[in-house]
Amino acid sequence: MTLPHFQAPLAVFGTGIGGLMTARLAAEQGPVVLFTKSLLSETNTSLAQGGIAAVWRSDDRADLHVQDTLRTGGGIADQAAVEVLCTNGPLAVQKLIELGVCFDRATDGTYRLALEGAHSIPRILHAGGDATGAEVQRALSESVLNHPNIEIFEQSSLTRILTEEGRISGVEYLQKGVIRTLVTPHVVLATGGAGQIYQYTSNKPTATGEPLVMAYLAGGQLVDVEFFQFHPTALCLPDTPNFLISEAVRGEGAKLVNREGHAFMAEYDPRLELASRDIVSRAIRDQIEKTGAVFLDATKLKSESIDQRFPNIFHTCLGYGVDARKEGIPVTPVAHYMMGGLATDLWGRTHVPGLYAVGEVTRTGVHGSSRLASNSLLEGAVWGMRAAQKISEDRVQQPPLWKAPPVCVPAKIPQVHQTEPMDKNQLRALMWENAGLVRSRERLGALITRLEASLGAQPDPFDQEAYELYHMIIYGRMLAQAALMREESRGSHYRADFPEKRSEMAHSIAHCAQQGAKFI
Repeated sequence: MTLPHFQAPLAVFGTGIGGLMTARLAAEQGPVVLFTKSLLSETNTSLAQGGIAAVWRSDDRADLHVQDTLRTGGGIADQAAVEVLCTNGPLAVQKLIELGVCFDRATDGTYRLALEGAHSIPRILHAGGDATGAEVQRALSESVLNHPNIEIFEQSSLTRILTEEGRISGVEYLQKGVIRTLVTPHVVLATGGAGQIYQYTSNKPTATGEPLVMAYLAGGQLVDVEFFQFHPTALCLPDTPNFLISEAVRGEGAKLVNREGHAFMAEYDPRLELASRDIVSRAIRDQIEKTGAVFLDATKLKSESIDQRFPNIFHTCLGYGVDARKEGIPVTPVAHYMMGGLATDLWGRTHVPGLYAVGEVTRTGVHGSSRLASNSLLEGAVWGMRAAQKISEDRVQQPPLWKAPPVCVPAKIPQVHQTEPMDKNQLRALMWENAGLVRSRERLGALITRLEASLGAQPDPFDQEAYELYHMIIYGRMLAQAALMREESRGSHYRADFPEKRSEMAHSIAHCAQQGAKFI
């Protein structure tokens, strides 16, 4: 059933830090309609443990934060975007504090700052020890709930992005079994990542990525999608969720040991447990293959015990039978964060006039091939501020924002020829095995063939499970295609058949819709 449309000046999809920050600040200039696929608080932001990185103490500088971010980014991060991120970090944190976020303080009233992997100095503000995301989610949710200019629609899924003469004209969304239309000149996607395309992930079940494909079909560009970050340490027990064990635990002195009790990180990187996430993840994978298991030993932290410094992690592990005060936590890498995504400029504008994007759904250029720890919440906050500002200014049609990237893949969606249907579990297992931590031409080629054989006609959006799967397969196909083209290893992308970084591939790969291509 389809109901008549209604109108609004701005629609924001997603209620993590990026969506909430954009909606709250944009509401100061006029009405905002805020949509969420699930409930207001059911976001990946709410799961964030470590904190938010920002230059906050007197002996830190923005240029140091820039250097750490670029170094981790593997040579393809956009320096201009990184500078925007790091120089605007303190302002974004201050805005969060003004909106009610309570970061942890020391007894003297100063904010406590943690050290995480690949940072040169402690600069991670946190809340509740290891519940930063929950605190950010609480404060921002209360802020939008109490704002008279914000109307919130929960359990409302985006089903199509509408354009007219090349710019945004509205959206269709599914709400309570009904397809509804919203006519609007401005749409913000803050829908998070696509971690659910992998068998093992730290992401919420709603992180299926279909808005990315919808944005692509509307004329957006998907860039750097082969770069998917795997978090090194998630709880690894039979029939147990992949609960994340924050990087901050290693920052406080926890050691990675194999089944034989050997602390092995010195064999992989001089930064030991605080090396970048891609290096630590592959080291853990290697040691699991060699010895059968890896444990995070947090029995002797630098200052406080784990139950005091990380109460949420401690009690969750204890609930599954692991007392981290006395024994190592069994860990494994999991799919965690999407570095690539919908390309935007420095203000969150995409290639489609009127369409903006904020947070993990985007490719702003700040992460490159590997994200620096705790830059994710920061990116959502900074670009939420900037998108809200730019939306108030963009009242005329936008010109093209940039030239085509160096390598542009015309990623046509295959025509209907389904020969081997699959379900979500099969897709996720295939993606984990063939496009996960270690990739190769043979595995990627086989994956692409299998995905193309499984893609049938676009299902009815009323069948949400099938509709999600359809878009997940398309996105997986794009990720695999870009990974196949990148014949090198860089950051989170590791090719067993091309294990070295190649200077001639220090560029991004974009998926661009062919002019006149026929889409399903």
